[in-house]
Amino acid sequence: MKYPKYLLLLLFCLLLAACGPKPAKTVALDLDYIANTLSDSGYFPQPLEAQDPELVPGLLSLYEDRIVANPEDIAQARYAMSLGMVADQFLLLEGADGEAAGRLEQALATYAEDQRSAYEFYAPEQAARMDDPVVERQGNYLLFAVGQDQDGLEKLCAALMDGQEVDLADFQPDLPPAPDISEPDVSEPGSSQPEAPPVTGPSIPFTEEELDQARQAALDYYAGTVFDVTELVFEEQMANTASFTVKCSKGGVTVDPDRSIVLELQDGAWTVVNEGY
Repeated sequence: MKYPKYLLLLLFCLLLAACGPKPAKTVALDLDYIANTLSDSGYFPQPLEAQDPELVPGLLSLYEDRIVANPEDIAQARYAMSLGMVADQFLLLEGADGEAAGRLEQALATYAEDQRSAYEFYAPEQAARMDDPVVERQGNYLLFAVGQDQDGLEKLCAALMDGQEVDLADFQPDLPPAPDISEPDVSEPGSSQPEAPPVTGPSIPFTEEELDQARQAALDYYAGTVFDVTELVFEEQMANTASFTVKCSKGGVTVDPDRSIVLELQDGAWTVVNEGY
């Protein structure tokens, strides 16, 4: 039997379509579900605090010329971070389209480098954790995460970015045991190491000039960190130390609670002796 030429051409086109490459799987992800699952996963022992998604462009420096992405590349975002001196965090992004997602992926790489540089200054033990963050991409979606047990966290993130509804019992983190604090050390100090006398207040308060110098030393300290100081409030003087409450932001996100910093006056110069929450 003979077939008309147009039927043969149609059959040929259908065969090509059947043998051609399959389109990539398109997944619509629920960012709230992923964020809540990560928060409950146990991979972030210090609780994370969700931040306003509108602050994410500033966090990623998308307003700076050195970054190829721009704020309009983000269709939606979720961000949570530890408020302690640790790098634990996750960042979820949906790009406006595929090209936007590619630019955001580059921005995340730069963000990791910037974070590493900042931690090297004020929390050196955390800096290396930015060398190997979890980065997952699914279509226009991106997930950046730094937590404990990175191998286990990476498996959980991969499942979530695949659109799966996960059972956290199948993704338990392998964490080091918590320190035993049930029996605190109450041993008496040895005779060769007598107990230090309590610190008492000085007889002469610091002058305004000395306190101004202390404030400047504190500002110089924070200049090399990820924190942007908005206000320093003097709290108290103990012996030769001065403490301040620090109101600041991190990546455009207001830090709550406030931080504190203690400086000691040594030979006419102020030195930071304690900083944190």
